Amino acid sequence: MKQISHRHNIVINLLIVLILILPINGAVVDPAKELEQIRAYSRVYEFDYVTWTVSAMVRKLVQSTFKVDHYLPHQEKRELVLEYLDLRNEVSTLQAELANLLSDPNQENREQRESSLRAELNQKDTLRIELAPFVEQVLQDQLNSALVDLDLAFGGQLFPPVLYKSEPDSYALIVSPRDEIRQAANMMLVRGLTLDQIISLEEEIENNLDLSALIVGIGGVGLYPSMIIETGNLDWLIHVASHEWTHNYLTLRPLGMFYGTSPEITTINETIADLSADAIQSKTFELYYPEHLPPEPELVSGEDSPPQESIVETEPSPEEVFDFRAEMHITRLEVDSLLAEGKITDAENYMESRRIFFWENGYLIRRLNQAYFAFHGSYAAEPGGAAGEEGVDLGAELRKLKQQTPSYREFMRLVAWKWRMDQFEALFEFPQQD
Repeated sequence: MKQISHRHNIVINLLIVLILILPINGAVVDPAKELEQIRAYSRVYEFDYVTWTVSAMVRKLVQSTFKVDHYLPHQEKRELVLEYLDLRNEVSTLQAELANLLSDPNQENREQRESSLRAELNQKDTLRIELAPFVEQVLQDQLNSALVDLDLAFGGQLFPPVLYKSEPDSYALIVSPRDEIRQAANMMLVRGLTLDQIISLEEEIENNLDLSALIVGIGGVGLYPSMIIETGNLDWLIHVASHEWTHNYLTLRPLGMFYGTSPEITTINETIADLSADAIQSKTFELYYPEHLPPEPELVSGEDSPPQESIVETEPSPEEVFDFRAEMHITRLEVDSLLAEGKITDAENYMESRRIFFWENGYLIRRLNQAYFAFHGSYAAEPGGAAGEEGVDLGAELRKLKQQTPSYREFMRLVAWKWRMDQFEALFEFPQQD
């Protein structure tokens, strides 16, 4: 396994910070009148990128002195990560138990049980907080090593290296015009918003500006270090950290620099970040957590193989399966059609009826509107879902391009230096051309 040095130069890291946060702040503080009107309502809730980034970078510099990768063997680092994730899940369970206890009017011995729960919760959460910086460093080291193994480093050095900081939650305000699906605003908000505050801000923007608004919880933000929302799920954590690192990587190259210049380029950025994350996650699992790799398909051969007609179909019948992505794609296409005809109210009534339909099938969507599709439609790494179908099917073309490219390294080099749709259309036609 190739190794990567983690003694990053402070000046280089600070330069990366400045390069990476400037495009983000530029996208938020737009002089356009529409965005400034939106910010008249959102400004009080907006996230302070610069303060958080400087604080996170200081934390990373302090963490670099821990040198966990030097004094912990491979197996113990792995166990440390798994212990932390178990603690995170236990804390979540205890928090839910405490909330239920305090809400139950018929609970016997409440004070005694509450005291016991709070003591256990405090003990586990304190330990979790103490472990968090070490776990971040271990996972950063593992992801960096995976990327080196994927041959993305130059001279054994990865630029930028993976750096992330965990946070308990994070929100983004997404705003779209009502007559088309387009991100008029995408800005990060302060943490800890209540549901009442969320609904109030959405309604203020919609009622006063005649726009569609949605506040969504997000898994991560491509700052540097990346902000990653706390979780006890290893698969999710590694995928999100890899996705956000890919944004960091692209931001230093033309594709990321031109993020947001058109809906198509935004979708290309987000889809490539997901496809990249798939590759990084798979390599990280292979190197450190092989039990998380999907099982190899069982190949039956030889004289004992059952004849094809004797195999019993065990999959549920189509009517027993609710395909969320397919149903959401149907919804998106109908909404696009209604909006193209200028039938805004009909489109909004249709989305509400479909939201209820999804709710009845176990998908508890709080709001389904133009802003929902403006946000979720940017992610096209998997077929279907909230993405539309105007012009080139970007998700399908990018998936095909990645499959036809010999390696992850060549795929990333191929796409990172493109920044216009005509360049990608040429790639889709001639996938091996650089």
